[in-house]
Amino acid sequence: MGSLEAVLPWSKYLSLRERACLEGMVEFVTAMEAGVIPSDRLASAFELSAYQSIGRTIYQSYPELSRFSGTSHERIRSDYRALDAEIISITGRDFASRIDRDKRVPDGQRGIAVGDFTEMHLLRREINKQRRHIPIRQLMKRAGRALQELKPCFMMGPLSVAQYLEQGALRFDLVVMDEASQLRPEESIGAIARGSQLVVVGDPKQLPPTSFFDRMLDAGDDEDEDETPAISGMESILDICQQLFTPVRSLRWHYRSHHESLIAFSNHHFYKNLIVFPSPYARNPGLGVKYRYVRGGSYKDRRNVPEAQRVVDAVLDHMIKRPDESLGVVTLNRTQRELIEELLDKKLKAFAEGAGYLAHWEAEGWPFFVKNLENVQGDERDVIFISTTFGKVPGTDKVRQNFGPISRPDGWRRLNVLFTRSKRRIELFTSMEPEDIVTDEGTPRGTKALRDYLDFAKRGVLVTTDQCDRDPDSDFEVSVANVVTSLGYAVKPQLGVAGFFLDMAVRNPDRPGEYLAGIECDGATYHSGFSVRDRDRIRQEILESLGWKGRIYRIWSTDWFYNPRRETVRLSAFLAERRRLSLAEGPEEEDVQDQDNTADDPAGTIAAAVIEELAEAITASTAEEDLFVEVGDRVTYCFADAPDDRHSVL
Repeated sequence: MGSLEAVLPWSKYLSLRERACLEGMVEFVTAMEAGVIPSDRLASAFELSAYQSIGRTIYQSYPELSRFSGTSHERIRSDYRALDAEIISITGRDFASRIDRDKRVPDGQRGIAVGDFTEMHLLRREINKQRRHIPIRQLMKRAGRALQELKPCFMMGPLSVAQYLEQGALRFDLVVMDEASQLRPEESIGAIARGSQLVVVGDPKQLPPTSFFDRMLDAGDDEDEDETPAISGMESILDICQQLFTPVRSLRWHYRSHHESLIAFSNHHFYKNLIVFPSPYARNPGLGVKYRYVRGGSYKDRRNVPEAQRVVDAVLDHMIKRPDESLGVVTLNRTQRELIEELLDKKLKAFAEGAGYLAHWEAEGWPFFVKNLENVQGDERDVIFISTTFGKVPGTDKVRQNFGPISRPDGWRRLNVLFTRSKRRIELFTSMEPEDIVTDEGTPRGTKALRDYLDFAKRGVLVTTDQCDRDPDSDFEVSVANVVTSLGYAVKPQLGVAGFFLDMAVRNPDRPGEYLAGIECDGATYHSGFSVRDRDRIRQEILESLGWKGRIYRIWSTDWFYNPRRETVRLSAFLAERRRLSLAEGPEEEDVQDQDNTADDPAGTIAAAVIEELAEAITASTAEEDLFVEVGDRVTYCFADAPDDRHSVL
């Protein structure tokens, strides 16, 4: 030993060594004495060894963990998704079949006079006639029961119910009212009275009630109107039912928008709590909100000619370059809509591609449209062009601070409708800069929202208090992220904007504005699913519809703990294949720099290397030990042709 002074420390070391071995840390002691673990990493190695020991104890104590196989579980999840979707389809067909099987169509009466015919006899008579059919109201009164047996589901507006269904003539088991925020109580009561049950569906943050006569009196959507029309503050049937019905069910998942920026503004300013799913594209020329400033635009006689011309040119360009995307145009008043329609009609006469585009989307059920703000609720298209219409007064640099219905107390609801019509992209054509709209404490909410949206579209940034980066949810996610980083990829933990977050997203090194893959661990997000259907099918389907199909990779913690080396190899192979497919797609449409430039984390790379080195050392030292099986031991085994399908016996 060299000196007596070393005896005491050595004896203490031997005592601690014996204690450590008795506590099940033989592998750690062996690796340390062999010099595999550097002295400056002993603390980290000790923690790793201790946690592995605890993990092994838990793993051996619960047979469910030792029998678990991620590969087998993924097969079960895949089978469940297919069967669940099939059950829904079968249930619909079965319901229709039972209705068809059980229908009892009354024959009714017949006689010499036309008025003697009822029910099926009347229907047959009317079908065979070429002209002079009886009025629909009479038909519904005299053959209503036969019609209900043949076609039990009627789709009608409230006015059609009053016009065609005589009071007491027909009764329905269920009445469903959609877009109820636009229906007045007095218009709805007739339909409600004809049903035994009622379901009312609508969005209280979208357009309030209006009617044909209001629009006739309302020169409408123009800024010179009285700002407090009779319908302002009018209750809808939705408002009343929200007070009377319990419980009120809210649909919180938003999955129309293929990019979170399309709903981000409305969610922050109006809804507050929608669950929004992230897009695999941080920046993409074909997705999100695009700001198109029209220089020289001016507002006169309720229209903006330069802006209308720019919109028409963009429509024709879209028909040529993006024929696979449906399109709608929305203006902020009727006069601008009519101007765009007129200009577009003239140009389409000499534009051959336009006819093909219009015919294609008409056949698909998503026809091209030009509408003003009051008429667009309920519509959606892949792409929406918005003409903000208003602009500087000719010969000045000033914009009049009155924006028609938008400046009314419920004007923000109109804007909310406008901003949520698109599935892929909004192109905002405007002759106004955000600073052209002056706001103060007394400015109407709608006017403020218009200014804020112009700013959002121009800068591409929504200023909120919760936009800070989120940390990983667990040490398991940290471990996975470190390994991904060590493979040469940049990782963004907890990718998302509102209510739903992917555990981590891997940046595409070849496309700065795109995520190569999303990695999900079986952590808090997975276990917080309201139901198995939500957790294992619906969320997956929504993510895939937004562009994540083929990009989601799931890692099960049990597999990761049991064999981290194997799981790392699989993950590396998946990312390499995703990168190969990405490169095969060709270059991006344009070079868009992602604003969130998260560099590789060198500290994370070092940590991952240390963990891997320690795992190798401990695994190697364990492999040298003799293994014995005694009575009462649990043995886990697998077949050579199915290494992931493990079995456990006593």
